[in-house]
Amino acid sequence: MNFERSNSGPENLETGGTNSYSVEVSGWDAKENFFVEKTTLGWEAGSHREIGLASAVRPGAVVFVRLLRPLADGKDFPIAYEVIKTAGKNRDGRGRVLLMRLQPQEERNRRYGTPGAQKAS
Repeated sequence: MNFERSNSGPENLETGGTNSYSVEVSGWDAKENFFVEKTTLGWEAGSHREIGLASAVRPGAVVFVRLLRPLADGKDFPIAYEVIKTAGKNRDGRGRVLLMRLQPQEERNRRYGTPGAQKAS
């Protein structure tokens, strides 16, 4: 499946300021071992998302982030993100990881048309 970057955030995101959410992150680390970690997703309006991970990940890797809520109603599906870069350690000693949300190319094509498609004459 091909993914494309999207700058849109969750529908309930408040505008302005820094927001943080408890999340579960899963994916494959730099040694290609599968991991699942609970952490905090932080973001400021109009910028990349940031998480702290104990697992080492490489730029370009895809991770899946799922919002954790106390009374989850089953609608919290994992969302794909691309690792943009790693940036040292946070105050908890976890690796700082900057993320950008991805969206399936099929969804983009449905919304905006297939790139390079030519109309039949």
